[in-house]
Amino acid sequence: MNNFFKLSFIAIATIVTVAIGCKKSFLETSNPNQMTEDKFWKTEADVKSAIAAVYSPMRLPLSGYWGAFRGYQDINALGDDVLTIPGGEPATMQVAFFINDAKNGDIQDIFAKLYSSIYRANLVIENTAKANLDAALTKSYVAEAKFLRGLSYFILASNFGDVPLKTGVAQSSGDAFIAASPVAEVYQHAIKDFSESATDLPLTRTAGDKGRVTQGAALAFLGKAYLYIKDYPNAETTLAKLKTAPFNYDLIDNYEDNFTDKNEFNKESVLEWVYGPINSPYSPWNEESGGNAMYNYRPQLTGSPASGGWFKYIPSQFLVKEFKKELRPGGSDTKFDKRMYATLMWKYSDFGETDATWYDNKTFDDLWAAAATSIDRFEPAYKTFPEGRFLNKKFTSAWRNVGGADNYWSATPSTANVEAMRFAEVLLLHAEAALLNNHPDKALESINRIRQRAGLVTRAATDFPATADMMAEIQHQKLLELYFEQNRWNDLKRWYPAAAALKTYLSSNLKQGADKVETRHYIFPIPAAELQTNNKLTQNPLWK
Repeated sequence: MNNFFKLSFIAIATIVTVAIGCKKSFLETSNPNQMTEDKFWKTEADVKSAIAAVYSPMRLPLSGYWGAFRGYQDINALGDDVLTIPGGEPATMQVAFFINDAKNGDIQDIFAKLYSSIYRANLVIENTAKANLDAALTKSYVAEAKFLRGLSYFILASNFGDVPLKTGVAQSSGDAFIAASPVAEVYQHAIKDFSESATDLPLTRTAGDKGRVTQGAALAFLGKAYLYIKDYPNAETTLAKLKTAPFNYDLIDNYEDNFTDKNEFNKESVLEWVYGPINSPYSPWNEESGGNAMYNYRPQLTGSPASGGWFKYIPSQFLVKEFKKELRPGGSDTKFDKRMYATLMWKYSDFGETDATWYDNKTFDDLWAAAATSIDRFEPAYKTFPEGRFLNKKFTSAWRNVGGADNYWSATPSTANVEAMRFAEVLLLHAEAALLNNHPDKALESINRIRQRAGLVTRAATDFPATADMMAEIQHQKLLELYFEQNRWNDLKRWYPAAAALKTYLSSNLKQGADKVETRHYIFPIPAAELQTNNKLTQNPLWK
């Protein structure tokens, strides 16, 4: 595992102590062994450990926004591309079925973790200069903290709407407890942080610092933020920068390598969270303690019971139908889109191809039989499988073909990194921005790069007589390319701004809970625990 990210375990206790290290009265004496603010921020090692701690809340293997039990599980469960197995964690089921409220524990945890990152980022921004480092190095650390603060606010804006903007370390309770700012201001602050950080972040990182943010990551999320606020000219211009020098991003040949540990930090990687063999794989529950494991636990949640997985999701029939819409040209080595074989598992012979096996040569029938009890929990409407029987492969460890590979108690728990931004997403964001900025030719260039890697024929402008036709292609490709990568729900909200239209669309795709969708479900409520703590904060009007 990257040495930089091991520093976060060292830094957590230090940062908390620095924040509360002042005396309450002259009668209190200092503990000479306790790290306080006057002892910290003296060296680059102090700053480096502090910045490592800013990453931590977002990438914790279970409860981080990209961790298995929070954003990965809940944000994906909102989409129409997966079905959530009934009987799982109540908090996740509430989110998946649109029956959550302000007391939902998962939502509270996501909110709190993001503000932990913001608080720590503010500490770095305000204190790095005290270490008297080289001016360029100081700027780089501050830029890194600004990016992570901007990323936290971008996630908060897209998921919660109006939230408090905390741009400095609170000096009193009056500073700590503030009212929410309008979502437009929150997005603008994220954009400011992304823009400023892009100026001072390095283009690349050395081997020991892989996984730390770069200028490319800042520009990618800056472009994404512009797209979310419908500033299409700036979105197109910003994202187009990543397609040319000095950047050398590209799509890797094997799509599946983005989700294994075979080819990490490849040319498609814009930002990935580092996971690896640190501490016991059986102790992921200690959050940020020194003994916390940092393996990738997504396979445990996603994988088949036949491989030791908890089997919480299966792909929706809507997703399968979309994958089957376009076959590869005659004479190709596969019948379907190449991505389908990396994303899903099925009985190939049901569709005229030679069968494959997984997990120490288990057949698809073996995998389906092991999952049958869980599948039987579905309501009848979800058990007809008109498109056929399919299971998830993406984010499992099926690619290893080792028995029990999805079980983190096994001999081979996953150490695969998690992609937070891939160049493939940059291309699709660029295509959307370019199209909506009246540059369909530029959009088509990006679309065709995605299609070529998938083994599909390139398209011509004449294939899309209207803007709506090309937009439908972008939406289709984004569904297939970014399946299960925490994007689908935010895309749907942008593409269907009227709740009634989204409700109809989701219902047509047999999305669980679609009948419950209202305008308020476009955001999460401010958590009840936060409202109880902050007396200047009120609930979003949609949730009152």
